[in-house]
Amino acid sequence: MKKCKILYFLFISLSCLSQTGKLNGKLILKDPENYKKVSENTFIILKDGKRIDSVKVDDKLAFNFEKLSTDTLKIFVSPEGFPVNRYYIISLKENEIKNFEIPYSSVCPFSKNTGNICPVCKKNDKVLPIVYGFTMKIKYRDKNGNPINKYGKVISKEEDEKITSKSGGCVVSDCQPNWFCELDQIDF
Repeated sequence: MKKCKILYFLFISLSCLSQTGKLNGKLILKDPENYKKVSENTFIILKDGKRIDSVKVDDKLAFNFEKLSTDTLKIFVSPEGFPVNRYYIISLKENEIKNFEIPYSSVCPFSKNTGNICPVCKKNDKVLPIVYGFTMKIKYRDKNGNPINKYGKVISKEEDEKITSKSGGCVVSDCQPNWFCELDQIDF
């Protein structure tokens, strides 16, 4: 019985010593005008198996976790930044020190939208609206199979095939782009 207790104690001691990883990180702020607010109110949350830990970022937006188990870790930021529902998965090896940067925006980058002018090319001739939810394009045909518009006027095949919007998908959140530039291939 005494041998079992000693072995049990030794096993527990060794398992505690196996926590040797370290994670150093930093938030890369996309909206520097909110630096003070972010540095005072932001926490990094780490989930490691059954363990949940958190640290507040310092005045340089840096954070670190020590004595981590060699496991897969999940990192979250609170308050949640944009885009929402984002977390990071990190694999940590024994005695590894991992440096990690997290891009972070405390405000929705699309809330400053100034209309349908592309921020890259400064044009709007190739800009399409982004439509969210279940969308479909209705194509009208006359009795001979020719393409027509919704008013019954015959249109060309090119006009019938013309893309008039970009599908944004079925998932709708509170921070989504409204426009898509076909020239620069960006959402804004």
